[in-house]
Amino acid sequence: MRWCSASLKVDVADRAVRGQDRFLNRRTLVVTGERAEESPARARYAAFEPHRTDTRNGTRRRRLHQWSEAEVWAILERWGVMPAYPYQVGFSRLSCAFCIFGNADQFATLEWMDANRFAKLVGYEKDFGCTIKRDRGLAQLSSEGTVYEAARSRPDLVAACLSDRPLQTVLTENWTLPAGAFGNGGGPL
Repeated sequence: MRWCSASLKVDVADRAVRGQDRFLNRRTLVVTGERAEESPARARYAAFEPHRTDTRNGTRRRRLHQWSEAEVWAILERWGVMPAYPYQVGFSRLSCAFCIFGNADQFATLEWMDANRFAKLVGYEKDFGCTIKRDRGLAQLSSEGTVYEAARSRPDLVAACLSDRPLQTVLTENWTLPAGAFGNGGGPL
């Protein structure tokens, strides 16, 4: 999957415009470099149109990052949106599985859940002579943590966390606050 254009170019510009009050309710010209001849899809782009960050005909909406964790869980419960599987097995933050911000309990749980991938990363640390954490390697970090009980008790959810199959639905009638809610917040996972 190609990600560089969206992640490193388009999204950066969008965030710059959305994130600065000087652009709020103002006319701002955003010039991009797509050429119609580069692809049939680009040939169908409008030459001039309001940019997706345009705020002149509306108000700036309160973004999710301004919500408390309680507000996020409440809105998910209100609409019956199933908490992501990693939250259900005990993780309190989600990002890349083996993120450098993970804590000992997260890495202990990841080693228990996905021992092969964990061993591969430990091998990379040895091969590169560099650890994910500045002060210790993954094996030491994991040994200092405790596997989440919610993960141990729900192998079905662990399998779902590791699956590459798409979800059939994200809605549930039996909403339950997940084990990872209001956790330690040790950083993205």
